[in-house]
Amino acid sequence: MQQANASSNLLVLGTAQDGGYPHTGCSEDCCREAWKDSNQKRLIASLAVLDGKDCFLVDITPDFKYQLQLIEHHINDKPRISGICITHAHLGHYMGLLELGLEVMNTNDIPVYVMPKMKSFLENNAPFTQLLELNNIRLLALQDNYPIDIFKDVKITPFQVPHRNEYSETVGYRIQSSHQSVLYIPDIDSWDGWDTDINQLIKESDIALLDGTFYDKTELKNRDVSAIPHPSIRESIKQFSTLDKMDRKKVNFTHLNHTNNVLREGSEARKDVIQQGFQIAYDGMVISI
Repeated sequence: MQQANASSNLLVLGTAQDGGYPHTGCSEDCCREAWKDSNQKRLIASLAVLDGKDCFLVDITPDFKYQLQLIEHHINDKPRISGICITHAHLGHYMGLLELGLEVMNTNDIPVYVMPKMKSFLENNAPFTQLLELNNIRLLALQDNYPIDIFKDVKITPFQVPHRNEYSETVGYRIQSSHQSVLYIPDIDSWDGWDTDINQLIKESDIALLDGTFYDKTELKNRDVSAIPHPSIRESIKQFSTLDKMDRKKVNFTHLNHTNNVLREGSEARKDVIQQGFQIAYDGMVISI
């Protein structure tokens, strides 16, 4: 999608699972070429909603410094962080908060929107408590299915999804303007285990950035995949099989694990996804909102 002359747009800052691509400690075939060729790398899944110099982040990752640079390059100016929404308390989605502290940016009073359990987690665990004590950030509680205004014509609405909630709730987000609606669900255990019809949500959206962590459940050779549940892309394609061509085209898979062959250009997995009418999200993708 090319950038349009809209007052606001959404910039995809990363599309990899929490370990990034190439993945920490991996020297297997899936990552070998990406270590050699930086053009193949993917940053950890995150979004920025942009309005002029102001940016509102959805998740703040361990790749934050590179993602801030990506925003700066996109707007050709130094961005102002107007706020942050966090999906949940897994490594790739909130650890970039530490970059806002005394040792790095030493920011002042950046609003961070979180669900109640996540708020309590940050308020009661170091080193995040120091961010609050030094007023680097302030926490604001979100409510399930209750929208907040982030820019003049843009609002964001959290909604809970089933996931491994060891330390916090997990939410997806709907990002809406008066003429565009973007659905963002980077992490979910399964579509069937959710009491919401994902197909209907896709139909109601203009773009859907959805959990594509694994292409199929056989790609993890030395891990128990049941301990890290996600719908595989193959399962999602089956789930979305009743969607028409236009609705399928809305679906962009993100949060891609380093083992996921859709990351590799020309792979059979990637061809399969595209041939069935779906898309693969990419770092730097721009969506007009």
